[in-house]
Amino acid sequence: MPYKVFISHSTRDQGLVIALANLLTKYGAAVFVAEWYVAPGEKLNKKVFTQIDNSDCVAVLLTRNGTRSNWVQHEIGHALRSRKPLIPLVEKGTDPKELGALQGREYIQYDPDRPQEALVRTATYVGSLKLKKEEQEKALLIAGGIMAFLLLLHGTKS
Repeated sequence: MPYKVFISHSTRDQGLVIALANLLTKYGAAVFVAEWYVAPGEKLNKKVFTQIDNSDCVAVLLTRNGTRSNWVQHEIGHALRSRKPLIPLVEKGTDPKELGALQGREYIQYDPDRPQEALVRTATYVGSLKLKKEEQEKALLIAGGIMAFLLLLHGTKS
C-alpha cells in the first residue's frame, strides 16, 4: 500500500505543488492535491477533510500565499485534530507569527530562489515516515503470525 501524502497549499503555488508532488511520487508516495480530484456536487470541506483523514501525513506549504490562505489554516487544524504527522515547509523570511497553530514547531525552510533543497528534504522525510510505517506493519504481521501459530498449537493440544 502506498504511503499517502496530502499537500496543503495555496492554489497560487501550483508550480511548487507540482514539483513536490512529482518528487514524492518518485519516492513511492501517493499524493492528494484537492483541486486535482474534482467531485462535482460534493462539499469541498468534506472532500478535503476526508482526504486528510485517509492520508498518512500532511505536507503544508507555508509560502507567503499559504500563510494567508484560510483553507490552509483549516487543513492544518483538521490535521492536528486528526493527529496526522505534519511536515511544514516555511518560506524563508516568513514571520513566525504567521505560522498560526504551527508556531513553535520544527519545519523545513523553503527558499523560493532554491526550492529543490527543501523539496528533497521533504521527500526524504516522507520516505523515512513511509519506512517507519512499513516496519510497524511488518511487526504487526509477525506478531499476528505468532499469535495464529500459538492458537493453532493450543488447538491441537486440546
